[in-house]
Amino acid sequence: MKIVLKLIKKLFTFVLKITIFFVGREVLRKKRMEAQVRQLARQEAQQRMNEFLSIASHDLKTPLTSIKGNIQLMARRLKYKTGAQVAGNVPAEELMHTLVEARDLLERTDSQLTRLTRVVNMLLESARSTTNTMDLLLEVGELDAAIREAIQERRHIPEERTIHLQVPEDKAVLVLADMSRVKQVMVHYLSNAHKFSPLEHPIEVRLQENGRTASVFVRDKGPGVPVEEYEHIWEQFYRVPNIEIRNGTQVGLGLGLHISRKIIEHHRGQVGVYSTPGDGSTFWFTLPLAHKDMSVM
Repeated sequence: MKIVLKLIKKLFTFVLKITIFFVGREVLRKKRMEAQVRQLARQEAQQRMNEFLSIASHDLKTPLTSIKGNIQLMARRLKYKTGAQVAGNVPAEELMHTLVEARDLLERTDSQLTRLTRVVNMLLESARSTTNTMDLLLEVGELDAAIREAIQERRHIPEERTIHLQVPEDKAVLVLADMSRVKQVMVHYLSNAHKFSPLEHPIEVRLQENGRTASVFVRDKGPGVPVEEYEHIWEQFYRVPNIEIRNGTQVGLGLGLHISRKIIEHHRGQVGVYSTPGDGSTFWFTLPLAHKDMSVM
């Protein structure tokens, strides 16, 4: 009997040691896997940041170089021509031609400053969205009117691009929102649709009410977004790989959709996308409906 007990005790000890060994090995394996996942995440984040910094540096450096060159060229021409005019060596007509050239240089410089300001504003908006310091000036406003204004402004979209708008007829769609921010989202959505879809295909914009929410849809005929990218496209600095830019020369910073999501979420709305690869995408967002007698708290 004692021998049996000893054998059972040894067997139990052996099984316990084996169990501890395998449990310890599994714990170690999981820790190694978690460390590998964290390392891969850090590498991906670093790669995304490096790509962003490269693009942002280019988008900042290019207009600055152009601005500096325009100013230097304009200064040299005006200095030479005005000096020669004072000496009586240049006809007034030639001086006038120089002034016209200077005006053109100033117009190009202003265009580059606008581009530079846009990049800086995007960076500031991204920082505010990350630190939750985005200010909202809420008011009861007409969402359909804000959409029309965003389309009419056509920021970054040429006149030859057709935009079809469908909104509820004879009825204002009221939301409690910062209307300038809502227009900002519309600009991002429209610019995105224009950038990636053929110019000959119209962009379709639709507004509809669904119970207590208003939904806005922006559809394009671009290459579409793969299903596995649906969540990633809203991330900061993220750009879908291998997607051809059809219009415009600037590579995106990967901030427009991220900022749009943050703005809509601050309004207690939602964003999303559904797409058919090769047949375009529909980006949408929702906002809670308001009433005329609603007051800002």
